Amino acid sequence: MPVSYATVLFIDLGTRTEYFKVSDEKGIVVNPCKNNAVVKISCIGYTAFTDTLASGKSYDLAMVPTVFSLDEVVVTGSLRPQRADKSIYNIKVVGQKKIEEQGANNLKDLLTNQVNLSISQDPALGSSLKIKGLTGNNVKILIDGVPVIGRMGGNIDLTQLNLYNIDHVEMVEGPMSVIYGSDALAGAINIITKENKNSNFGITVNTYFETVGTYNIDGNVNFRKNRHSVSLSAGRNFFDGFSTDTLRSQEWKPKEQYNADLYYMYTHDRAKIKYQVSYMHETLWDQGNLLEPRYYTAFDSWFYSTRLNNRLDYDRTLKNGLSIKMLGSYSLYQRRKITYLKDLSTMDETISPNASDHDTTDFNAFVYRFVLGKEDPSKKLNYSVGLDLNHETGTGKRIIDNKQEIGDYAMFASLKYSPSKKISFQPGLRFAYNTSFSVPPVPSINIRWEPSARVNVRGSYARGYRAPTLKELYIYFVDVNHNIQPNPDLESEYGHNFDLSMSFNTERDKKIHYSGVDFGVFYNNMHNIIQLALRNTAGSSGVYQYINVLNYNTLGYQTTFTYEFYQHLEVALGLGQTGTYFSFDEKSQSLSDYKFSGDINTNLVWSIPVAKLKISAFYKYTGRSWLFTIDENNNVNTGQMGDYHNLDLTALRKFFGNKLTVSAGVKNVFNNTNIDITGNASGGIHTSGDGNSPVNYGRLYFLKLSYTLLK
Repeated sequence: MPVSYATVLFIDLGTRTEYFKVSDEKGIVVNPCKNNAVVKISCIGYTAFTDTLASGKSYDLAMVPTVFSLDEVVVTGSLRPQRADKSIYNIKVVGQKKIEEQGANNLKDLLTNQVNLSISQDPALGSSLKIKGLTGNNVKILIDGVPVIGRMGGNIDLTQLNLYNIDHVEMVEGPMSVIYGSDALAGAINIITKENKNSNFGITVNTYFETVGTYNIDGNVNFRKNRHSVSLSAGRNFFDGFSTDTLRSQEWKPKEQYNADLYYMYTHDRAKIKYQVSYMHETLWDQGNLLEPRYYTAFDSWFYSTRLNNRLDYDRTLKNGLSIKMLGSYSLYQRRKITYLKDLSTMDETISPNASDHDTTDFNAFVYRFVLGKEDPSKKLNYSVGLDLNHETGTGKRIIDNKQEIGDYAMFASLKYSPSKKISFQPGLRFAYNTSFSVPPVPSINIRWEPSARVNVRGSYARGYRAPTLKELYIYFVDVNHNIQPNPDLESEYGHNFDLSMSFNTERDKKIHYSGVDFGVFYNNMHNIIQLALRNTAGSSGVYQYINVLNYNTLGYQTTFTYEFYQHLEVALGLGQTGTYFSFDEKSQSLSDYKFSGDINTNLVWSIPVAKLKISAFYKYTGRSWLFTIDENNNVNTGQMGDYHNLDLTALRKFFGNKLTVSAGVKNVFNNTNIDITGNASGGIHTSGDGNSPVNYGRLYFLKLSYTLLK
């Protein structure tokens, strides 16, 4: 079958001139070189191809399809880009193909169906995640290697991380404490943005509509001339709110987002320099219920969130094989609250006289990373050394003493030894200085064993350590649904983290039938984990404060099976289970002390190549999950959130030579909204008062249009 719209680079060996071309619908491309030439071909879903061509001759070149992302180039945790199957880390890649099939708009949409990864919903604060039982505070979320700031209630709102300019997402499962610092115990999620490396000009426009009241539009325009590239992306997302009752105060708050990204990139034979600026502004409207029906008045609060990031990257390969990577970033995050008293009979608004109804909190973070090293797959010994500087400042009236800052400055090193092509060992060590806490050395070791071309075995250990954040130490978070108090006496979390995985696939057999199995186990032994505890006082209820819990351990497994009949059918089945141990005592643990939760997912993609049509189904069963709350006497109470099923259906069709992509479908087929909670944990901080937890805003239908033009 023809490989349409593949990117083809011709290098004339006589003049060294480079020509970028794109194959047509029939897979045909014209060689413009007058001399012998090197040809490099790449296309999503196929192994990259390189060969030397004689001038004046015609060739039929066959490309091998990829199924398991083995040849996907990844950058997370490595000095140089490398193939995913050769990385010493267990990295999952979610690319454009899967983003299209799911109709995903933000990181929350994309990760919802992952095994052993749970998404928690707060209608006001947004979405947060938990990986292998560890909360979002222990998951490093990065955009092109830069940490995302602006945690609310301890988590990054995943719905604020849009995918409109995203190339792919790399998920590292297992501890990454040495490379990325203390808050990467459970792993790292690195969002990789698009870069225009081939086309001289490109433009993309996307629109998205949901029947629940979502209206999104975004676009991108990029230029490339010689070694210079410029790209501008911008978009607007609007959500009209949703509630299962008829009260004026909606359970899911209406919100509007504006996003913009601009970058300039200069590439040389051995170097690249890139400047990028990203902007996000979100307005969330919290409409209050009537204070007194006969007076028709209500308090309305407006929350304005702004995130701005400036970054500069420099990447250079020296002649002696050494590589240098430098990254400097300055990020700003502001959350502002203004409350009005609104007269619904006249629609007049007056600012609330209560000073506590208004607030502005600002955060700024400086990040600098420098890494020097050598990473040559043909060498037995490779290494990297680095410097990682992080400084964060917070100001606002809800911050103790109105201003606080914390710095974390670290040096790290890793040594990779490969006695043969089949096995690699990578010990690492991180030394850090924290301006508020004493930091112990953080060691790690990663092992990769490839007994055959089909099998990969990976194991990792890292010492767990996380210093409390500014929010946990100093910042009050109070609104109509939350009352979270800081605790300046918190101690650091510490522990040990283990991960072991094995993958088997038949992709190297070059058939049209492919299958693969992945299996992994993990154990996280944590102490002094930071959790929210109920701290009701006289005249005040529903008050929570961060405290340390002596023991918080998780263990479990996950396994996935994948089958593909190339070009026609893709099937994936996953199963995972996580057990959690949570206590304040020193007693020895047994397996019976753990509370287990599990989930199952199934993805099915049926392709009809002649019609260029794909029909996809994404199903996930989330089993009964355990919730832990701590009362005013430091007793651990447990509750259970009921199990539920989720199913999304999507149909995707391409038109006009793949320039126009139309996808439509239904999400949340089973119409999940609130899931009942039973036990003593009912009414916890992220649950509603009637003993249930919101998981979604009902069944909805969607339509997405995407048009791309490249030259």
